[in-house]
Amino acid sequence: MDKITRLPLGPLATNCYIIPAENGKAIIVDPASTSEVEAILDTSELKLGAIIITHGHFDHFAGAAALQARTNAPIYAPELDREMFQSEDKSWAWFMGGIPFSPITPSNYFSGGDRFSLFGEDFAVMNAPGHTSGSCLLFCDKHNCIFAGDVIFRGSVGRTDGYSGSMAQQRDSLKQIRTIEHNYNIFCGHGDTTDIETEKRTNPYLLDM
Repeated sequence: MDKITRLPLGPLATNCYIIPAENGKAIIVDPASTSEVEAILDTSELKLGAIIITHGHFDHFAGAAALQARTNAPIYAPELDREMFQSEDKSWAWFMGGIPFSPITPSNYFSGGDRFSLFGEDFAVMNAPGHTSGSCLLFCDKHNCIFAGDVIFRGSVGRTDGYSGSMAQQRDSLKQIRTIEHNYNIFCGHGDTTDIETEKRTNPYLLDM
């Protein structure tokens, strides 16, 4: 495996991304379940090195606890969503169709302006609250991409009516996105991949910024 793999997982078809990294390691972004991720790792001969969670909704971390327990891989997650990772109610766990809630305690927290490296992959964090207070964009220049969670989708944006959601903060975050000059690919939390220029031209939530 030499490219990032997208796996729509769970009842909400949440996009999980598998990043092939150095030393035979894989970085998993938003594991919505466990078995499918393990199957991909087994066939690719990659070993799980780290888990990244983009925000505090359960459909984005439902498989993280089991994966961490089996591999001892560290979990990286946004500081501002810390309490959501322990709360069935705040993380909207009921949307997962009866899948038992599995809380997580991340090993490392990140915030806007942070940079961190994992197995040769460098990530830069931009706060983008609105969907949740800890929602962010994770820039990965090596792959010319942004892991966006539910901040922005192809032609749409994440809802703001959950715990710590804010329409006003979302509007400010979208204004920031419009200032991004480089045409990164956007790996969304749900739906198809898109890119910055396409969303600037066609996303109705960005057109009125």
